[in-house]
Amino acid sequence: MFHIPLNTLRAQFGDIDIYLFDQLLKGRIQKGMQLLDAGCGAGRNIAYLMQAGVQVYGADISAEAIEKTRELAAELAPTLPAKNFVVTDLDALPFQDDKYDVVLCSAVLHFARSEEHFKGIVQELWRVLKPGGMLFARLSTTIGLENKLQQVDGRFYRMSHGPVWFLANEKLVVELEKELRLERLEPLKTVLVEQERAMTTWIVKKAPSCY
Repeated sequence: MFHIPLNTLRAQFGDIDIYLFDQLLKGRIQKGMQLLDAGCGAGRNIAYLMQAGVQVYGADISAEAIEKTRELAAELAPTLPAKNFVVTDLDALPFQDDKYDVVLCSAVLHFARSEEHFKGIVQELWRVLKPGGMLFARLSTTIGLENKLQQVDGRFYRMSHGPVWFLANEKLVVELEKELRLERLEPLKTVLVEQERAMTTWIVKKAPSCY
């Protein structure tokens, strides 16, 4: 019997978020789809997707990160144009309405500078998502840690490892779902990390009638 070595998994899939990998297994990301990674960093979540024939785009506020992502794309998927990867704040995406089948935003939203900025980012992710398309977001929230975190001001909290993050609660997430007509593809799933932070996976689709 032929066995595939376990040590080939890293080489094939890289550092892709395990919760995003789950969406691959469920068939929600397919070859030929147009996909935006909003807050792509150096491309850890899109390296495999580039090689799998997904039409990948990326946006990040860091010019250095975008340069690394362009280099990664040139190596793994040379047919992807460098212009697919842009330096921008996520609340002002330079892409047309209803463009993407899938929008990713992993470990980014808790870096919002204000509640207005947070909402602005989510509204932009919604704007560029096709009706019926999937938004996959991972963000730190207060869910499961209500009244257990060090609140600094409003929705800002000092995390145990030092930085101050913007943490949405479940009420804010639900309000945005109603406002933008986002339909949950899965229940909110929150992982508590040693009672120090909560990471919530938010997977929704844009209502098909939202033209």
